[in-house]
Amino acid sequence: MFAPITSGWHTRRMRTSRSAASPAPTRRARQRAATTEEIKALARHQLAEQGPGALSLRAIARQMGTASSALYRYFPSQSDLVTALCVEAYDSLAGAIIAARDAQPPGDHARRWTALSHAWRRWSLEHPADFALIFGTPLPGYQAPPEATAAAAGRSISAAAAVYAAAVQAGAADPARAQIPADLETGALWGTLAGDSGLAGQPQLAGIVISAWTSLLGYLIAEIFGSLTQIITTTGVLYQAHVRTVMLGMGYQPALIDPPATGQGG
Repeated sequence: MFAPITSGWHTRRMRTSRSAASPAPTRRARQRAATTEEIKALARHQLAEQGPGALSLRAIARQMGTASSALYRYFPSQSDLVTALCVEAYDSLAGAIIAARDAQPPGDHARRWTALSHAWRRWSLEHPADFALIFGTPLPGYQAPPEATAAAAGRSISAAAAVYAAAVQAGAADPARAQIPADLETGALWGTLAGDSGLAGQPQLAGIVISAWTSLLGYLIAEIFGSLTQIITTTGVLYQAHVRTVMLGMGYQPALIDPPATGQGG
């Protein structure tokens, strides 16, 4: 009985969408967008080759064969360029995590957490310069403006929080198994990060998610920046075990967690 209503709404929406569609970008707008992307691509190359401290608008201008003053029409300062790169890195990470989560069945709560955990590591190993930019040593004098980066930075942890909230609701994870006290106090930022996961007013669950998230981040920092690869050559296998350990600490039911892999490197 809802089909005619739905069909009519969809048709009207399509007509409205077409009539309200934005005009095609002008040639000047396309050129500006292309130049902006070129600047960011060269900046990423600098970060990958020389590290965050070597980022230079002058060097980018030389590579583009233009005056450095011309770049300030696109990015008023080096900090503005870094902020744009940070936002894109956060969005790229969130996209990888969300895609991995959504590739798993909605009812398989443990596998969804496992999937997003491994997606985080894959992204980090494939994008070491971006990882260094958002999780590594800050650029001298740079402070990320929260109004520009907070939304993008929070997308990944919001996705993780939603997965854990669903697991708790379904009985796949029991917060009572975790070692996190129930009387934690959360700040305003947690409410933003939790989004609509249902965890905003639950400090114990907030503590469990944050503890797990920082544990995974610590492993990745040790693997990418530290000497972990010189200590353990099969870091992929160790990470699988680490994810399981983290999940057990979060209160996931042991029977639902994939068994540890053996004989696999990476």
